[in-house]
Amino acid sequence: MKKKILIGGGITLVVGFLVFLIIYNINNGEEKQNDSSTGVATVDFSSYEETEVTSNSNVNITSAGVYNITNDISNGSITINTTGDVKLILDGVTITNESGPCIKVISASNVYIEIKGTNYLKSSTTEEYNGTIYAESDLLLLGDGTLNIESNIDGIVTKDDLQIDSGTYNIISSDDGIVGRDSIQINNGTITITSGGDGLKSTNEEKGVIDINGGTLNIVSSKDGIQSITDLNINGGTINIKTGSGSATSSSNSNWRNSGDTDSMKGIKTEQNLYINGGTIDINSEDDSIHSNGNVTIKGGTITASSGDDGIHADKDVSIKDGKITITKSYEGIEGANITVDGGDISVTSSDDGFNAAGGDGSTMNRPGANNTYSSGTTYTLTINGGKIYVNASGDGLDSNGNIFITGGTIFVDGPTNSGNGALDYGDGGSYKFEITGGTLIAVGSSGMA
Repeated sequence: MKKKILIGGGITLVVGFLVFLIIYNINNGEEKQNDSSTGVATVDFSSYEETEVTSNSNVNITSAGVYNITNDISNGSITINTTGDVKLILDGVTITNESGPCIKVISASNVYIEIKGTNYLKSSTTEEYNGTIYAESDLLLLGDGTLNIESNIDGIVTKDDLQIDSGTYNIISSDDGIVGRDSIQINNGTITITSGGDGLKSTNEEKGVIDINGGTLNIVSSKDGIQSITDLNINGGTINIKTGSGSATSSSNSNWRNSGDTDSMKGIKTEQNLYINGGTIDINSEDDSIHSNGNVTIKGGTITASSGDDGIHADKDVSIKDGKITITKSYEGIEGANITVDGGDISVTSSDDGFNAAGGDGSTMNRPGANNTYSSGTTYTLTINGGKIYVNASGDGLDSNGNIFITGGTIFVDGPTNSGNGALDYGDGGSYKFEITGGTLIAVGSSGMA
């Protein structure tokens, strides 16, 4: 059933409706460290009453239902405050607001926004409601249209779960592009973000998982490109990221990050663990291209990184099982407390060490991205069981502060030309060893440390 209502400013739409949902969360089988689920509940809106909204001023929605927005709104907003489910259909509209969000969800069970045609939202948001789209509820975006967003703070913000299934989104924000407090799940669509802060981020330390399963993300950010407060799972899609000034600002330069600017400018960053199972990732970052305060596990995908600091860095362990990894520029190429390579096609170019199984050392501990968990009493290990590896390093080619074990794979090391480094370097003292029981290793470089 449809009805058409002409709505003046401040008049409330009333359509009574209440839906009770049973939500089943199904794990997709990919390895995840954090048990918090992502995604928004599936709501069937086919039986909901539809309302045509033709107001050109403030619209207040207080009941569940489907609302077709077809008129432009000048210096106003759509406000949702209900206990039920709401679906907004934006059909070729322009909404501007000089004093707050264009779409504000104070309360709702689930909110869907479907995009049709080309739509434009521009707002001067406030600290209390800091997004051009701001939701206190779960939020799902979908459709075959385009949504252009401009914001003086953040672009899209939800205090619960955020899911994007389809559509084209172009976001320009003075601060963060997209913030999903509890979680973010991206399944499809094309998302382009230009942000003065982080591109895409989660903030809930108890949940905060980000899942990227498909779609295209193009991010140019002044700070981190993608930042997860907990775990980050990349299973597919195409991701292009540039942070800060890109890798042109390199940690091999004496002036790197010495201007007093301590903002994090990493490409992909997680506070806990990072899992890459597929997808195509291209990063040009001023800081680490891929960084985890926990572990990094790579099982597939194609990764290209140009970094002003480390290509891939984990405060704990790096595990590479498959995939194609090309690090075209870096300070340390791949760094972690323990590094294990079981497969994959890996090419690393670095101004210091190519592979570095370590927590950092006295000269690098204060660099942004350095592993500050370094302890001289800890054993670090680089293990290579398979894969094809090429390293072009100005520092050590394969470096471990502890042991190096090679059981398989094909490894080529173009090592340093200065005598202060070596193509191969492992821990000092009789308790550490460099052991080869299989594979092919060809390593060349200066003989000063031989």
